[in-house]
Amino acid sequence: MVKSKNTEEKILDSAREIFMMKGFEGARMQEIADHAGINKALLHYYFRSKEKLFASIFNKILSQIGPAMLTFINEEIPLEVKIWKFVDSYLELMKKFPRMPLFIINEISINPERIIGHLNFSDFLDLRKLEKILHDEHGKGRIIAVDVKHFIVNIIGLTVFPLAAKIIIQRNLQIQNDEWHQFIEERKKVIPETIMGWLKNMD
Repeated sequence: MVKSKNTEEKILDSAREIFMMKGFEGARMQEIADHAGINKALLHYYFRSKEKLFASIFNKILSQIGPAMLTFINEEIPLEVKIWKFVDSYLELMKKFPRMPLFIINEISINPERIIGHLNFSDFLDLRKLEKILHDEHGKGRIIAVDVKHFIVNIIGLTVFPLAAKIIIQRNLQIQNDEWHQFIEERKKVIPETIMGWLKNMD
C-alpha cells in the first residue's frame, strides 16, 4: 500500500483537533479515525501508535515555530524588530492552533515528561548566541544588563498567557468573541513595546 500525503494530512488535522479537545489520555485512536473518515487499520498503517501520532503533530507545529526563532537569533536587524517579528509570527501561528497553549499547560500538569520530550527548542534557540546579542546591546548602552532567562520568560509569558487564559480574560475584562481578534492584534504592538520599555529603563 502506498501512503497518500492527503490522507496523512487529514489524519494529522483530525488528531490535532481531538488531542486539543480531549488531551492525550482522553483521545482515542478510533475517534481520530472516525473524525478523519478512515478505518482504524488505515490509521495504524500511517501511525502505529497514539504516541507516534502525538509526536508527529508536535514536530509539525515546531517546524512552523522554528523559522521564527531562527530569524530572531540570526537575522541582522535591530533587537526591537527581532522581538516584534517573533511576537507577530507566534501570534499568527496561534491563529491556526488556538487551543495549543492551554492544551500544553494542561498536558504539563498531567504528564510533564511527555510534553518536555517534544518541546525541545535547542535546534532553533541558541541561548549563548541570544545572550551575546543582549550583552552586545548592553555594551552599546542601548539596554540594561539583563539575564537571558528572564528575557525569554518575559516574552513567552506576555505572549502565551493571554491565549492560554482566554476564557478568564474575556469574562473578567469583558472582551466579546468578536473583539478577541482585535485584542490579539493589539498585543502584537503592546508586547514589543512592553519588553523594550523594560530593556531601555536606564534609571
